[in-house]
Amino acid sequence: MTSALPPLAPTPAVQQGQKPGHTRMVRVSAYSVATVLALLMTTATLPPLLADQSDRAVINAPISLLTAPIAGEMTQVSASIGQALRPGEAVARIHNARVDRTTLISLDSKVEELRGSLLAARQKKDSDNAYVAALDLEIRRQVEQMTAKLDGEVAEARARVAAADAEGQSTRAVVQRQQAMVDRNTASIDLLRPTQHKLEAAQFDKDAEAAKLAQKLAELGAVKKSVFVGNQSNSLAVLTQKRRDLAFDAQRLTIEETQLAASLTSLQGLQEAERRRLDSLTDARMVAANGGVVLSLGAAQGRHVGPGDSVATLVDCEQAFAVGIFSYRQAQELAVGTAVRISAAGTTIPQRGWVSEILPKTSDRTDQQYAVPFPQTERREMYVLVSLDPSSAPAAAAGTRDTPRTQQAAADLPQAARRTTPCSVGQWVTITRENGWIPSASVAWKAVAAGFTGPDARAAWGVLAASATHAARSASDLAVRGATSPQARQVWGTVSGGVAQAVDAVSDGVRRLVARISDPPSGGPGSAQAAPARQHSTENTR
Repeated sequence: MTSALPPLAPTPAVQQGQKPGHTRMVRVSAYSVATVLALLMTTATLPPLLADQSDRAVINAPISLLTAPIAGEMTQVSASIGQALRPGEAVARIHNARVDRTTLISLDSKVEELRGSLLAARQKKDSDNAYVAALDLEIRRQVEQMTAKLDGEVAEARARVAAADAEGQSTRAVVQRQQAMVDRNTASIDLLRPTQHKLEAAQFDKDAEAAKLAQKLAELGAVKKSVFVGNQSNSLAVLTQKRRDLAFDAQRLTIEETQLAASLTSLQGLQEAERRRLDSLTDARMVAANGGVVLSLGAAQGRHVGPGDSVATLVDCEQAFAVGIFSYRQAQELAVGTAVRISAAGTTIPQRGWVSEILPKTSDRTDQQYAVPFPQTERREMYVLVSLDPSSAPAAAAGTRDTPRTQQAAADLPQAARRTTPCSVGQWVTITRENGWIPSASVAWKAVAAGFTGPDARAAWGVLAASATHAARSASDLAVRGATSPQARQVWGTVSGGVAQAVDAVSDGVRRLVARISDPPSGGPGSAQAAPARQHSTENTR
């Protein structure tokens, strides 16, 4: 089956021609490796410095964090992730049944005590005022009676004065008559003296009655002026003093009532403030003050939260923007107001926008104000903030005209809805300057890779795999049908002979290669003697 192949003795010309070919191959390989390394270095260095495109960009938006104002359990969570809330719309409710009410209980007891003291003071004051009114009525009656009595006594004293005056006038007339008789020596002087003494006594009686009259008039005037002096006015004086004491006590109670009322009003204000404070600590209703879209929920219904715990995060989609990283060298080309395009994976129509701000760096405090942190920058890089144009979004383009572009945009909408968060926050995008011609290296490599792994490439590979599978099945069927035929036996014999000859040729080539490497170069000492020896060893091997 096998036949010996004629020996192939290497000639000096062939041995001399192998070294330049090997050297040329090594040189080509070195140049190829150097070229690839140069391309890699160029694509890794120049595009970040000069590229008009960056895929290190993300959609971002300002957020507002809703935190729990009190500690308690979440009794109701009315918002869901992705829901758009209007300003003032409820988000959640918190109830706390374990509120310390010691202060309110103390205030309630003090308020009740003050209310009791105030009521007692008012009742006592009213009682004193009623007693004073009764005393005034009694004093008025007694004064009237005393005035009437004194009026009678004054009239009696005046009558006595008049009687004493009349008696004195009569006695004076007798004295004058007896004096005339004595002057005419018709009567003795001894007869005149008793009459004179009687006249003097009548004069003294008149003076006494006049004094009593003046006393009664003084008493009457004092009674009319509510001045009660003397034994007759003793009861009135006692009643007046008691009335005065009660009036002073009523005034004191009035002052005390005013003080108690002021204290009660102050405590009631504190009580109401404490009640409102406890109500705010017992139940809290959390609302979206400025509205927004719910980005995340930090607590579920029935969960216990503490003061300051995050309950929900709202994102303001109306102020969404894209932030990308560019080199400092692109600061002039990407000035504020420069038009750019924003494209995302899975969409074919880019969204337009303009540069709104350029930041050299940010801080953690700045990152906390937005939905996602800004991407990390390296040396000599800056942040470019891009405001989005709502009119160029796929949703807006899909509702304008029925063109292939709008149809593709409408087809992109379900994919974007399944792929992104509310208003695409956190989605990585690519920012390209309008009329820019230097692409980013990573975007270029992704485009090349998409040529082999993209949707079209996957479809082509699928067709090729299906064709290969069909061909393999057909060959297998043919091999099964022809495995036992005479033609197949003849073919298998020929194939086995060819395989044996190929194996011999490969082994002979390997031996000669080993011998050529181990022997000195052609033309050197011993080369002529080495050739017959190699030929002999080859024949022995065969």
